[in-house]
Amino acid sequence: MNLLRKKATQEYKENVAHFLLWLLVFIIPVITMFFHTNSVSEEYNWERVFSVWIIVFVFFVAFLIHNFLLLPQIIYYKRRAIYICGTISLILFFTFLQYAFHVTMGQKASKVIVQNESIQNTITHNHATLITQVLAVNMIILVLMFGMNFGVKLFFKSNEDQQKLHDLQEKNLEQQLISLKYQINPHFFMNTLNNIHALVDIDPEKAKWAIIVMSKMMRYILYEGNNTFIPLQKESDFIHSYISLMRMRYTDKVKINLDVPKQIPVGEIPPLLLICFVGNAFKHGISYQQESTIDISLCVEDNKIKFSCINSKLAESEAENGGMGLESVRQRLRLIYPNRHTLIIEDKENTYSVWLELSLTNKE
Repeated sequence: MNLLRKKATQEYKENVAHFLLWLLVFIIPVITMFFHTNSVSEEYNWERVFSVWIIVFVFFVAFLIHNFLLLPQIIYYKRRAIYICGTISLILFFTFLQYAFHVTMGQKASKVIVQNESIQNTITHNHATLITQVLAVNMIILVLMFGMNFGVKLFFKSNEDQQKLHDLQEKNLEQQLISLKYQINPHFFMNTLNNIHALVDIDPEKAKWAIIVMSKMMRYILYEGNNTFIPLQKESDFIHSYISLMRMRYTDKVKINLDVPKQIPVGEIPPLLLICFVGNAFKHGISYQQESTIDISLCVEDNKIKFSCINSKLAESEAENGGMGLESVRQRLRLIYPNRHTLIIEDKENTYSVWLELSLTNKE
């Protein structure tokens, strides 16, 4: 429906442009005659204006046939043979009408001016030469008019195609984002449920509290996760809740440093974007046998969101399986922030770090 509505708008704009142009063409003889009459103190000659209008009307009819019948054959249906044959036939028919009109007008004028047959023959001969010149000029004007009409039609058709392409790209973007969210959410649920499962045996009371926190987080995912953007404050609260659950699972050997202010400046961010890096840090950077560290920071500076997550790196045998795919995060960033984000991932021998910088959207 949106494509049809936008197509109708393009056609409306095109028709309005043609209407205003032809209205101007029909008004010009009246304006010209008006100034001419005032300058020489003559009466308004409507007969001359009507004769000009007749000629213009023939051009107008030719334009209508070319614009609404012939041009769609080549622009929309790619029927070149039909367009070429139709255009040539239209030019020939136009030339015939112009010739008949000028011959008739010339004969009437010559009979009114003189009665002498020899002089009348001379005038008729000269008039025939003049008609030939007028027809040649009119054919050139007609061809130029068809060319201009062709260009205008292509211009609006190009705008229509670009709008359709833009709409399809937006629709494709939306579908890709939905697909990526469905890839992210199962990973998150799996990781968090594993945490609560561990707490049930260690401390049932904390497990109950964790379930309450989990329910809030699930509500966030269900109601906010389907949006393209959510307030940055909600994403920050979500990270705080996630970290609070993770702290209860690990011993003092795991140092979790969270530098995320409680109050974040007004702005928006794609939901569940930052939590992907946080989840992976816990999945692949925590060891039960040796000391591990995770440093997470989030701030807003110069209208930009700056996020970093640095974790100690474990051997492959110690790291847990699963985690949220970084490739999915990269795809989301490319789709939502094309050329407007900076993502640096450094995989060193003992540490794994992520640096992300985004433009703060909808700051108002």
